[in-house]
Amino acid sequence: MKTKQIFIVLISSMLLLAACSETQKPQEQTETATERAEEKKTDYLTLTSNVQQIRAIAHAAQIMQKNDLYNFGRMEVVICGQTVTELTNSEVMEPILKAIAEGNLEVKACGFSVSGQKVDTSLLPPEIEVVDNGIAYALEKQLAGYEVLGL
Repeated sequence: MKTKQIFIVLISSMLLLAACSETQKPQEQTETATERAEEKKTDYLTLTSNVQQIRAIAHAAQIMQKNDLYNFGRMEVVICGQTVTELTNSEVMEPILKAIAEGNLEVKACGFSVSGQKVDTSLLPPEIEVVDNGIAYALEKQLAGYEVLGL
């Protein structure tokens, strides 16, 4: 009889322990979700040599802002190459400037490209900042923790 009681107490203890362990798992998952929510937001930078890609990048940024998967902070775009000449063309830039605003993008022009293409910086839209060298700028941002994508 005593053996039966010990066996029942032992089984009861094991069941109670198992129930307590299962109860802790959702709490641990909640803590993990909370920790993720407290993580630093991820900043992104895209290098492109095609001004027209800014509209697609802006659209992607809007999608990323709505999806927690990306832990989205901000999106910067650096334009390098010959197409920096298009930045002063108001017809080309009108829909692009609208996309920049809608995507909440920060757009930079590569100063090396601007200089090489002899672009008059006074004609650049105020939304576009010139950085000394787009590639060096992207590397600097990558070292600062940005996710960098080259197109």
